[in-house]
Amino acid sequence: MHEVTIKNCNNIKNGTIRIEKNKLNIKYGINGTGKTTLSKAIFLAKDNDKLQSLRTYNAETPAELSVIPELSNVLIFDENFVNQVVFKEDKVIENTFEVFLKTPNYDEKKQQLDNHLLSLKKIMEDEQEIIELRDSLLKINDKFKRTSTGALSKTGTLKSLLSKQNIYNVPAELEDYRSFFSNTDINIPWIDWKNKGDTYDIADNCPYCSVRLDISKHTEKKEIFKKTYTKSDSQNLKEVLELLENLKTFIPEHKYVELTGYIRNDTPEDIVKTIMTKLTTEFDLLLSRFNAISEFGYKKIAIADISKLEQQISNMEFPIALFEIFGGEKIDNVFSIVNVNVATLKEEVSVLKREMGALKGIVQATISVSQNDINEFLKTAGINYELEILAEDETNSKTILKQCFGGEKTGVSNIRQHLSWGEKNAFSLILFMYYSQNQNPDLIILDDPISSFDSNKKFAIMHRMFKNIGKSDVSLVGKTVLLLTHDFEPITDFIVVGKLSSENATASFVWNENGVIQEKVIDSQKDVKLIVTECEEIAKNESINIVSRIAFLRKLCELNDCKNSWDNAYEILSCLIHGNDIKRKIANDVFIDMSEADKNDGILKITEYIRNFDYDNLKENTYIIAGIKALYAIERNAYLQVQLFRAICEIADENMLRFSPLDSGWYKFIDETYHIENDFLHYLDIRKFNIVPSYISDKVKEMMNKLSD
Repeated sequence: MHEVTIKNCNNIKNGTIRIEKNKLNIKYGINGTGKTTLSKAIFLAKDNDKLQSLRTYNAETPAELSVIPELSNVLIFDENFVNQVVFKEDKVIENTFEVFLKTPNYDEKKQQLDNHLLSLKKIMEDEQEIIELRDSLLKINDKFKRTSTGALSKTGTLKSLLSKQNIYNVPAELEDYRSFFSNTDINIPWIDWKNKGDTYDIADNCPYCSVRLDISKHTEKKEIFKKTYTKSDSQNLKEVLELLENLKTFIPEHKYVELTGYIRNDTPEDIVKTIMTKLTTEFDLLLSRFNAISEFGYKKIAIADISKLEQQISNMEFPIALFEIFGGEKIDNVFSIVNVNVATLKEEVSVLKREMGALKGIVQATISVSQNDINEFLKTAGINYELEILAEDETNSKTILKQCFGGEKTGVSNIRQHLSWGEKNAFSLILFMYYSQNQNPDLIILDDPISSFDSNKKFAIMHRMFKNIGKSDVSLVGKTVLLLTHDFEPITDFIVVGKLSSENATASFVWNENGVIQEKVIDSQKDVKLIVTECEEIAKNESINIVSRIAFLRKLCELNDCKNSWDNAYEILSCLIHGNDIKRKIANDVFIDMSEADKNDGILKITEYIRNFDYDNLKENTYIIAGIKALYAIERNAYLQVQLFRAICEIADENMLRFSPLDSGWYKFIDETYHIENDFLHYLDIRKFNIVPSYISDKVKEMMNKLSD
């Protein structure tokens, strides 16, 4: 059991609710109770800064929420989930593989394969020489641009290396500058400064020391410098040599000296281009083997084409004979470590194929079951679309949506634009169920998720989520779920009718009284009444005020279809409620006298429920302003108070009540909800649960106080 205490959040001053673990916790309450505030506060409890966004307006004390015992991972279905996780362009949901395919069975089989390949994985994780070599290769390889055919581009770094003179091969005319070129700390910024210095030349004076220059020699040297050196070329050359320095231990010394000599000295372009092409080819070959090792056994292997397994293994082997530049003891050790493990894999290829086949079979089966599950739901909910899961591997999987109109199935490119509001939110709830399965939260919050749907969608959604009627390992059954709702149907369906046992579901009524949120457990055997039963019990209950008893008895007449004696009783009670003499209504504002036989028959039916029923006495003494006000003054039940106000509206003069146009909203609530009651088959016992919003009760009290007798 989790105890949730909330303080100073929006319209909630304080309050406590309880959440039972591993159950569906239905919290039923009317609008304005603070259900959304409660759900947001629980979700934000661990982030105090965000929690303060719910702070009660003008309150001096901060917003607070505590949960005992703590919840470490709370997942909430709200508009953020709909906006951020689902329906991005042509993708139904982010992280398709994680949501739909990464099942416990998959994880188990994947672990078997991973264990089999453990030694190969550890090469890339633990061998320091391999890590060092790969990192250095990646850095230097990034320096060289490639053409669309994969050949070295003559732009960028290669262009810099093809230069005849460089910081290591200084032209004779610029020999005076050698000390600047050779200083590795300043040479590159100095070259940049030297080229920019022309801006400050004035006549034949040095811009730095103001001494007179030999202008002809200065101009000649300046032109040679500008043609020979740029910051970018010099920078590229310097960086390449520094990166090659990192690879020095993987290249024989004579090869290294020869290679750097080509770069430093005045070497013909074709030779430099040839040697750099050879060098980068060996880079590519080394990196391709490292990449093949990294991918193998991690992700892409999961749904790989098993027939190509031998080729995949061969792609990890180093062809030592092809390496002319790289060599020596250190890299030979790298080649040996990898090639020995590859040889072992080649010997075990049949075992690998069997393990991979099992893994691939699990993925394909999961795709099929998940697609069928969701598509059956969509069909049941009347959503004319189908989900399709496309999975090549763990890093390249997605879900798409197809519309199914006129027998054709076509892909949907902008899902948000195609789905209606109801379709989008109903579909999102089922996707959320799959998503939560992967997240494994301590608490799942559903804030009024189904109240706006039609009955068909409500049924489809709730039964798929909580009846475990789809994919057997994906549902919310047995999880700790908080369902906050003003819809009574989940209580009727799961608690009263018993489609979820008490081991799996519990329900309570929550209400907000002057800022204090409270809850009361709903006993399905005692607290939820059939409307017929409730009407009968209240009509017969002599401890309840007579006006309410009559209102419920008239409702009972309606529920019995106003036939025979029920019809006569209904006509008599309607006349009494309106403060009129007994007549029979035959049309709007058209009445005729009721026969004595019908009167007696109706009175007899009424007295079965209300003993000592005296029409004239009630009409003269109760169904008057003073009579109903007297009953209101001693009535403590909010529902019955509202019912008394509704009764007084039937007999009071319009001028006495003086409704303003702005009163139409709250009065409509009373007129439609408490005049002919509600049409649920079941509803909460109004004698025990305060189902009237406080603003309605307050308004009724205000109007009653204004009434004169």
